Amino acid sequence: MIPVSVYIGALVVVLIAAYFKFLFRIRKDSEPPIPKGHFIWGNGEQFHKNAVQFLHNTQKKLGDIFTIRLFHQHLTVLMDPHAYDRMVREKNFDFDAIQRQVNHNVFSFALTDARKMIKEAGKTVKGPYLNKGMHQYATYLNEAYVDVNARTEMDPVKSDWHTDGLRSFNAKTLFSALFFTIFGKTEQGTTFEPNTVFKHFDAFHKYFNYLWLGMPVNMFPEALKSLKFLCAQPCSQDLLKREDLSEYIRFSMNFMLENGQTEQDIIGHNLVYLHVNYNTFRMAFWAIYKLMEHPEALEALRAEVQDIVEKREDSENENGEIELSLEDVDRLPILDSITKETLRVSGGVFMVRSVAEDTEFETEEGRKYSLRKGDKVAMYPPAIHKDPEIFENPDEYKYDRFVDATFYKNGKVLKNPILAFGSLCPGKKYALCQAKWFMLSLVNAFDFELCEGEKTECDINYHGHEILPPTNDVQIRYRIREGHKKLIFV
Repeated sequence: MIPVSVYIGALVVVLIAAYFKFLFRIRKDSEPPIPKGHFIWGNGEQFHKNAVQFLHNTQKKLGDIFTIRLFHQHLTVLMDPHAYDRMVREKNFDFDAIQRQVNHNVFSFALTDARKMIKEAGKTVKGPYLNKGMHQYATYLNEAYVDVNARTEMDPVKSDWHTDGLRSFNAKTLFSALFFTIFGKTEQGTTFEPNTVFKHFDAFHKYFNYLWLGMPVNMFPEALKSLKFLCAQPCSQDLLKREDLSEYIRFSMNFMLENGQTEQDIIGHNLVYLHVNYNTFRMAFWAIYKLMEHPEALEALRAEVQDIVEKREDSENENGEIELSLEDVDRLPILDSITKETLRVSGGVFMVRSVAEDTEFETEEGRKYSLRKGDKVAMYPPAIHKDPEIFENPDEYKYDRFVDATFYKNGKVLKNPILAFGSLCPGKKYALCQAKWFMLSLVNAFDFELCEGEKTECDINYHGHEILPPTNDVQIRYRIREGHKKLIFV
């Protein structure tokens, strides 16, 4: 009989071997510096505690490029925003591997010919397709406004006002409109409807970072329960029968079916697209919260919206609606600045690429560093967005910060001061337009305010999410503005 000590000794040897193979690293002279961290977790605890502070402190000690370790993944962080173009142009920095990791680890599917599908499907959120989708979205949003005004409780203090949580209000209006724009109108009585899907997606999304890093969903019972519900969608053939199904989902489904992919693959991809739109919901929470927290911002935006509405009152359509186009939305500087400032203060996204081959990367200053095949390389926009050299008083919210403004880093003009979307995201224009339309239509249709004493802040425990969630919901009051004109996108 083999003594127990032999098994323990063998286990220790295996663990030590695994540590040196996956976690331990001796830095070569040509490689970026490595900050000190936990011998197992690496820099994970420091990043989780306060990612922006950790990266800023590390930048002061080690410079604009360094390699951190998040458990078993080595991540070279580029802190100089001028390096953005070099990063996205480098052929050995591969986004496909990151996309496959998210698809597999979080949503349990893989795309066949992913690059071709994304390129072709991306065309359905631009040009005339964008206008069609925005018209549907604006229509569903108007319907949601009527519904939420009829169903929400009245405020006991101000009898002509309604009360609700801001996240709850946005779920009933914005998320509902986004959901119907994606999947088309659902029959009453089905569980695949906005309110129920929101509840489960909200619960599932809390675990996104853990799943992306490769932890199995079975470790998180709440996430597993919600994922099972989210996967109980109508089949592709039933969805394809809906006339108002989004062009993006219609194209993607047909492409995947033609390439022999399974219903489970299609469901997984539908959830990825829902995840993208969920970020619009999160961003809108902060946009509206900041408007209520800063009444001068709300007043400035309302004046800008009222000005364009009044100029169009003589050209109402047959339904009594004021028609606004993409060009109209893009010509509102206060709205644009509020959108960018909201993304600046609430963003949490990592822009990550996989290093496909050993690569020599040259910085803007001409210094060269060796990056290892299999590592990741990333920019972390929140650390750039909170850089006091770029943004004066970066911890303050300034609604007009981006009106006719130019920003500098190291004495050079920044081409991209806000890095809220990846360079390969085909729907960033569409997403921004949806967020802007929600703000301008809400300001036009409702009066709204925070209830007394209500406050929240970004939950920094979720750094790595595209948009940080709030630490808590806040109670708001709202009422329909008498005599307002409905807006519609054309």
